Amino acid sequence: MATRRFPEFEREVKRARDLVGIGQSLSSITNGLIGGDDHFRSALVHAVAALDSYVHGVVLDRAVDILMGRLKVAVSSKVGLSFSAIGQIMSAGPPGSAAIELAARTYVAERLGLETYQRPDDIASALAMVGIQKIWSTAFPGDAHTQKTALGVVVSRRNRIVHQCDLDPLPGGTTTPISSNDALDAITTIEHIVTKLDQTC
Repeated sequence: MATRRFPEFEREVKRARDLVGIGQSLSSITNGLIGGDDHFRSALVHAVAALDSYVHGVVLDRAVDILMGRLKVAVSSKVGLSFSAIGQIMSAGPPGSAAIELAARTYVAERLGLETYQRPDDIASALAMVGIQKIWSTAFPGDAHTQKTALGVVVSRRNRIVHQCDLDPLPGGTTTPISSNDALDAITTIEHIVTKLDQTC
C-alpha cells in the first residue's frame, strides 16, 4: 500500500517533467537561440528535492506515529529531540490529543529539517531510525548496488548544479552540458527508486 506521501511525490515529479517541457518549448520557439539548459538543470534539482521531501515526510509520519503509540517498532529508534522539546510535547494537552500530535509533528519536523535525505546511505539511515530496516536490499533484491549507484550519480550532478553552478571544476571551466534527455533520465531514475521504496515503507 502506498504511503500518504507518495501522491505528493508524484505531483512534484510531474512539476519536474513540466520544467523539462518548458525548456524544450523555449528552445523550440526560439529556434535554439535560447536554450532550455537551465530549465533542465532546475528539473533535475527539483526531482532530487521531491525525493528528499518524500523521505522527510515518511520519517516524520512514522516518528509521530511512534510517539503517539500508534506504531510499534522493534528497533531502538531516535530522532534526537531535546528534553525541552519532549517536555513541550508532553505538556501540550491530554495524552493522545490532537494538541499533543500537533506538538510532536512540529518538533520532529523542526529536528528533521536539519537533515538531508538524498544519498542512498542517508535514506537508509533515516528510514531505519523509524523502523524500516535494510530498505535498499528489501526494495531491490539483487539490484540494490545498481540502484544506489544510479541515485548517487543524479545526486552528485544535483550538488554540482546547486553548489558550483554546474561549472567544470577546472580553472576557466565551462558549464557542463545538459540535455532534456539527461534531465528526464534523472527524473525517471528517482521516480523508479521512490516507487519501489514506497512499496516497502
